[in-house]
Amino acid sequence: MLIEVITEELRALRAKKNYSQEEVAEKLGVHRETFRKYESNPSIMNVGLFLEMLGIYDINPSIFFENVMANCQKNKIKGE
Repeated sequence: MLIEVITEELRALRAKKNYSQEEVAEKLGVHRETFRKYESNPSIMNVGLFLEMLGIYDINPSIFFENVMANCQKNKIKGE
């Protein structure tokens, strides 16, 4: 459940910035297909790249994880 929430949060941040996967991949210096895999399964991404991605989205890692945990709690309450 945690990985799914992180994935949803990353996709929402990218959408909020109106970035395509290709644009973010280029900013990170990786191929679009590699970025797609990272976005779908953030657990395979190294921490440095993850933090760089959060920087592209202009979000502090602490705030990101607070949002993730809040969404986990919300999903738990809904019974998901």
